Amino acid sequence: MPLTVFIVSAGLAASFYAHRTFNPFDASLVLIGALLTHTATNVFNNYFDYRSKIDAKTMKTPFSGGVDILVQGKMKPSVALAIGSACLLGAALIGAYFLSYLFYPLFLIFLYGLVAMCLYSPVLSKIPAVSEIIAGTGFGFMGLGTYVTQARVIDHTGISVFVPVSILVGLLLFLNEFPDAEADKASGRRHVVILAGKRTSAWIYVGGLIATYVSILLSIALKAAPYTVLVSLVTIPIAYKAGRITIRNYDRGPELIPALASNVMVVLLTILLIAVGFVIASYL
Repeated sequence: MPLTVFIVSAGLAASFYAHRTFNPFDASLVLIGALLTHTATNVFNNYFDYRSKIDAKTMKTPFSGGVDILVQGKMKPSVALAIGSACLLGAALIGAYFLSYLFYPLFLIFLYGLVAMCLYSPVLSKIPAVSEIIAGTGFGFMGLGTYVTQARVIDHTGISVFVPVSILVGLLLFLNEFPDAEADKASGRRHVVILAGKRTSAWIYVGGLIATYVSILLSIALKAAPYTVLVSLVTIPIAYKAGRITIRNYDRGPELIPALASNVMVVLLTILLIAVGFVIASYL
């Protein structure tokens, strides 16, 4: 849930910087809608992973492997499905409110999010090499959608939020797939770690980290984001640690856990600091 809060914050901060606009009511609705969307996505994923028996096979870590609520019988699958559906309905109602006066800039974003949320586990995760892209861009569009609800347009500053958020969230899922690869493969999933192998995927992960910081530097160079967003680069040492551990321990589950922890920190802190950078620039 902190991930959603930070992504929404980045979208709001960027729109305030670029357009000097902030509507507290719309901002509150966006945050609630985003949290409902994220909750529904997690619940649906848990439900479908239970149905496919993936969660019964994965090695559990604090960052991967799913959760045991359904596997251990602590909640009925039907209750989980009802909770996810209720969250989806709440998010849809908020989405309808924004579509009523921002239909054209938001419709495709909302449609993409709806498809990704409902079909990720049962369908999209089984399409070769799209899992990470769907997850990353889904949250990237959350940031861009937030920006649009305030700025009323899609422009280069909104894209400067979308790109690094998409890469970072894609990397969050990507590294978490390493311990789950065997169970995922047995259940029909075809993500990049399965297709490329863990050794190659470790280097792809490092490339993704580099791409994140390059995208931030490019957004500043192209004047899409202010120079104060450079503050987000302070997470580079944590990213270096995550990459180094991954390269050395890509096929060792327990030894990879510190990389999973560092990866979470990189994703959360970088997005939060992007938001901070936009806020600072707004008052300089």
